[in-house]
Amino acid sequence: MGEPRVVHTADQIRDRLNEIATQIAQDYDGKKLVLVGILKGAAFLLADLARMIPMPVDFEFVDVTISPGDRGEVVNLTYATHIEVSGRHVLILKDVIHSGVTENYLITHLSQQKPASLEVVALVDRPHQRSVNLSTKYAVFSESSDGFLVGYGLGLELGQHTNRPDLCIIDREEPRNVREQGSRQEGFP
Repeated sequence: MGEPRVVHTADQIRDRLNEIATQIAQDYDGKKLVLVGILKGAAFLLADLARMIPMPVDFEFVDVTISPGDRGEVVNLTYATHIEVSGRHVLILKDVIHSGVTENYLITHLSQQKPASLEVVALVDRPHQRSVNLSTKYAVFSESSDGFLVGYGLGLELGQHTNRPDLCIIDREEPRNVREQGSRQEGFP
């Protein structure tokens, strides 16, 4: 397997997160804010962003799994604890947004609790791959490349490259037996 190529250094990630944290603080000043991170890929993003936002924030993690069902795919949501978003401003954090289907499902589910607002934050946004109408309010990076991303919480089987401080790309034909952490990266078995 080839070596990962750095596309965003740890310093670039930190700088962009600082910019976004500042913007979030301005946009949600004086409001009750909760960050909901989609596991596992958004764990690094949520931890770093929550520490950079200069105001009180609450957070929660949700694990989203997709399994085959009688009438198509079944999406299952598992929360680490009970989450209450009624009347609160919610930012859903995702590692890489491709089709938008997972995020759209979570938005639909959380909107039943009547949050004050519900928006999406992406580490990497790939809007050219959308199959549903979904926009991100904040994107750390917007990418048009279709390679497999590793580092900063994303990795291959057995955590390979997951704990790198930077964000790297491995060409599509390289990985075998890919296990994505937190979301499916389309085009891989």
